[in-house]
Amino acid sequence: MKKVISMINPSSKVDGVSIVELKKTEKALGAIFPDEYKELYLETNGAKFGDWTLYPIQTNEKTALVIDIVKQNQNRPQNLPDDMVFIGEKLNGEKLCYRVRKRFMQELIYTWNDKTGLNKYASLSLGEFIDWHVPKVITNKPSKLGTFMVESEKLIVTDPYYKMDDELQIILLNVKNGSWSAFISYTPDEVVKNLFVFYGDKKTSGKWHVCDKQIGVDSSQAGIFDFEKFSSDNAIQFDDEVGSLDLQGRVVLGGAVSMSGYGDGVYEVKIKYNISKKVVGVMVNFVEEE
Repeated sequence: MKKVISMINPSSKVDGVSIVELKKTEKALGAIFPDEYKELYLETNGAKFGDWTLYPIQTNEKTALVIDIVKQNQNRPQNLPDDMVFIGEKLNGEKLCYRVRKRFMQELIYTWNDKTGLNKYASLSLGEFIDWHVPKVITNKPSKLGTFMVESEKLIVTDPYYKMDDELQIILLNVKNGSWSAFISYTPDEVVKNLFVFYGDKKTSGKWHVCDKQIGVDSSQAGIFDFEKFSSDNAIQFDDEVGSLDLQGRVVLGGAVSMSGYGDGVYEVKIKYNISKKVVGVMVNFVEEE
């Protein structure tokens, strides 16, 4: 539920209700709310997400609400099934509903339209419905994965599951040793666009230079690693967990690895140099600019 709360429009978030107020509302509606609904309303009394608004619950405050969930269910359309409870609505008037079974509202979410009537359930839960219908806010600010050490003056850009000397790898020489920082940027649909690493703790200035060759990916992952740490047996451990992380990537001993955009393929690599012609930045480009 924390994820759902974080997706709600901050300007619509207000103080939550009490357990007593929830029980009074359940009594007025004649049915028990699902647990996720209760958890949400203990944090905020109604909310907006995208074009949808969840009805508030009447509290013990002196000023009565003009619109609340109980009032919204008193003036019901004649053809609305008796076992449906309105819990919110869209800007166009479409309603969000729970279905009641043996005095308990089920977690399945339905929608109601005055013209088409009750539609097949829209999602398995309120949390899932909000997740699907909240506009994703993607910024241009990259997400930092962490830092790693380069000690061999060489980097290898590769699918982490490739063995050494694969022709679809790139080995970079004259690399600046020390602490490197790894970042990921994303497309508007939250796919990894770039994996890039820089010497130091922030992005380095200068021009990107495109490498003469590209890297190949067969595991839907790619990484940038200290050459010696990658080549030594068992120095870097890889597994399938990388795809389940929120950032879709992570740092490992001596490098960084991420999901490779939309999957397998061959990808462009760019590098940056400092004034001494040492490599101080590397980027893998997974998604071409439109």
